[in-house]
Amino acid sequence: MKIFGDAMILCGGKSSRMGFDKSLLKINGEYVINIMADKLCHVFDDVSLCANGAGKFEKFGLPVFSDIYNEGIGPVAAVHAALSIAKSRYIFVVAVDMPLLNLEYIRHMMQVLENTSPPPLALVPVIGDFMESTHAFFSVDALGFIEEQIEAGNFSVNKILKGLNAMCLQEEISRGFDPDLTMFTNLNYVDDLDKIGGISRD
Repeated sequence: MKIFGDAMILCGGKSSRMGFDKSLLKINGEYVINIMADKLCHVFDDVSLCANGAGKFEKFGLPVFSDIYNEGIGPVAAVHAALSIAKSRYIFVVAVDMPLLNLEYIRHMMQVLENTSPPPLALVPVIGDFMESTHAFFSVDALGFIEEQIEAGNFSVNKILKGLNAMCLQEEISRGFDPDLTMFTNLNYVDDLDKIGGISRD
């Protein structure tokens, strides 16, 4: 099994804080999903979407996978689904509301994983005390533990990452690639749209 190759954009969530479907946002007239997928294709062989209700995503021409645990348990279900279909040892998962990807930083994360022994079960950026758990690499070897945690009722990705003894990339390293940490910009509220010029919704 190759080390890297898979990336998945997580398109789930009810977008309740935004008030409309974030997965169909556009920047300068182009869908955010297309922008993110085009970038990720420079690094990964296979880019797919995790979304329940695949019909509205057919226009993007990307493989679409649904959560296996389809019970409204949050991002952990998407991470589980991503690992369930992975063809590489590590899969990069990123939320669709984090469109300002920094490919140089993602490549650095890959180098860290390649050069760490024993191989960590996950690699996640940490800003202050906050884990950017939807901008992270997970190992397929973590699938069993994640499944156990879901079955036990633990749906917190951050708690699961701690249980995996995930390797953390500290804030100063991230700022070396992106001083303002714009790559972690997260579009949760309507006001957040002002952070990105030219953004609109379908």
